[in-house]
Amino acid sequence: MLASDFIKYCSNNFEIFAFDKQKLDITNITSIEKIITKIKPEIILNCAAYTSVDDAEDILKKLNYDINTIWTYNLSKIANKYNLDFITISTDYVFDWEKENWYDENDVCNPINEYWMSKYLWECLALTENKNTIIIRTSWLYWWWKQFKNFVNTIIKLSETKDELKIINDQFWIPTYTKDLSFAISEVIKNIANFRWKILHFSNSSENPITWYDFASEIFNLSWKKINVIPCSSSDFITKAKRPKYSLMKNNSNIKLRNWKEWIKNYLDNL
Repeated sequence: MLASDFIKYCSNNFEIFAFDKQKLDITNITSIEKIITKIKPEIILNCAAYTSVDDAEDILKKLNYDINTIWTYNLSKIANKYNLDFITISTDYVFDWEKENWYDENDVCNPINEYWMSKYLWECLALTENKNTIIIRTSWLYWWWKQFKNFVNTIIKLSETKDELKIINDQFWIPTYTKDLSFAISEVIKNIANFRWKILHFSNSSENPITWYDFASEIFNLSWKKINVIPCSSSDFITKAKRPKYSLMKNNSNIKLRNWKEWIKNYLDNL
């Protein structure tokens, strides 16, 4: 999702070489190095990720670590070998979220499931391997193209056949629109000397954290959908991987994203 929006909105600013799964096996370090030496980029932006949090607990645990840890580590080594800047996307899930407050970029990480651990390990390895590494942590990405599965598209689709939806109201977080995150990454690139070997937190802004219930309610208000949204507890939806009750990241950089209510209107207009 993020890569598609970055290409869409930032291609006028940069010459972008993009590779999908068919064009590049990200687990093959030889293939990666061959492409790097051919196109000779100045910056590598890593948007590849394994994101099935629950399956990472058991049946796809190896794939989770292959992509989220080993792949990123290999890529940081190649970037270091050719003296390239390396920007890679991480997650709010590296914390344990016992703090019940906003987390700063330098707060101590304490991952509590396999997906979180895979992301935390590659953060440590990438920063150790390459001093030109920039880690961007973000949360709850959404993109407006219909072929991508995300919360907004899912509940709008459900509302076409249901009159009532139960939505979790005890997990607090901030969503991130991929269009806004793309522009934030673009600003990082334009001023890259100021951000090398740093961790950045980017999500859409909000004075207060919101829940899935808050988010769904705003979506239906703006889309004029007549549906009854019922708040419920996360205990009503048991998952293999534990989710945080509080998932709040503080952005201390000078690059700010729009308020989430602004972008959800833009998102729905596009949708």
